[in-house]
Amino acid sequence: MSYQDQANLAQDAVFAERLSAALVREAKPKGSTDLPALVLRSPAEGARVFMPFIASAPTFDTMYAGGGQEAITDGDLLSAVQANWDLVDAVYFPPVEEPV
Repeated sequence: MSYQDQANLAQDAVFAERLSAALVREAKPKGSTDLPALVLRSPAEGARVFMPFIASAPTFDTMYAGGGQEAITDGDLLSAVQANWDLVDAVYFPPVEEPV
């Protein structure tokens, strides 16, 4: 694992655009709750909030180092988005506890 490769991936503009596209596709059927609404209002903002989770996905740094963002397939990207959706949602939109 290389933190430099992970950092470089996180700054790759083409990868961020691909991430935005994947997020929009995933957000559309989820309705208008907080995280899907954020992604659909601003796909670039969606990519910004997801990027730390996605750029640090297992093996993404190695794939990036070996062939740039093109080495990370759409399937790899989709799997990482789906695997991290609930965590990103919980980090940015934690459940509000009702007073007792």
